[in-house]
Amino acid sequence: MKFSVKTRYAVRILFELSAADAPLSIYHLSDRTGLSPRVAEDICTQLRYEGISTGIVGPGGGIRLEVPLGEISLGRLVKLFEGGVAFAVCCGDKANDCPNQHVCENRAVWRKLSAKIQEELDAIPLDSLLLRQGTCVAGLSLK
Repeated sequence: MKFSVKTRYAVRILFELSAADAPLSIYHLSDRTGLSPRVAEDICTQLRYEGISTGIVGPGGGIRLEVPLGEISLGRLVKLFEGGVAFAVCCGDKANDCPNQHVCENRAVWRKLSAKIQEELDAIPLDSLLLRQGTCVAGLSLK
């Protein structure tokens, strides 16, 4: 299973926000994560709508983490940026596109597997992904 670019980038941004002592501008996040300002802004917008971060306007403003990393699961990000785990089309939003959905014996297997993987991802808090040596799995330096 491979996570989307947005999910992986969101983890990088969240690690930076959690390490910051003050709100970070989009340009600072962009510089620290190696992402374009537009990509960083798109991800931060989705995180803000989800209630994970907030934007502060004015001097000294920027993006601030609203939820501790320990309360944000990897599964929550997968749901937000990828719509959840779906190993086959019949497990996701396009389930009705399959003409064999009512007779397919595999559908139940893929749905069960997708649900189990999602459940496991939901149980992984982001703070557990940080390494003790002060660097994170995304390769970013933490203070």
